[in-house]
Amino acid sequence: MTNINSKIGIGASIIIILGCLLKTFHLQGADVTLLFGGLLFCLVFIPTLIYSELKNKKLLSSVGYLFASTSIIGVVFKIMHWPGANFLMRWSVTIILFVIVPIYFIISYNDIVNEKNTEQDRLRKIFIGIFIVAFFGMWYAMIDLSR
Repeated sequence: MTNINSKIGIGASIIIILGCLLKTFHLQGADVTLLFGGLLFCLVFIPTLIYSELKNKKLLSSVGYLFASTSIIGVVFKIMHWPGANFLMRWSVTIILFVIVPIYFIISYNDIVNEKNTEQDRLRKIFIGIFIVAFFGMWYAMIDLSR
């Protein structure tokens, strides 16, 4: 990841937080700020991140970023009351939770410990996977699957 890419990600995150604060207090410009921050994050930051991951031959993380971006776009659609929001969120969270995360756990668990990849690094990856499962599992529980 380049320096400019990290600045774009930080800027998009700040814009999203600002939009959330505006939305919380029902102030004008909340929708536009959230829309701009979400689209900047999903359509500029994430594609450059995916490109750099593909250059490093990390297919799983690039696919994970793609579906995480799709779920964020689904949230933006939901906030803006646009059609297709439930579809985007439902399928991206489902694929992350039941396809990408199990593969991530298998890779992390079977990762070889050596001087470059220590046992502490392996455990850190597993704990990050646990937090991802908790987050997306709770999000999945909120999704109405009866449709």
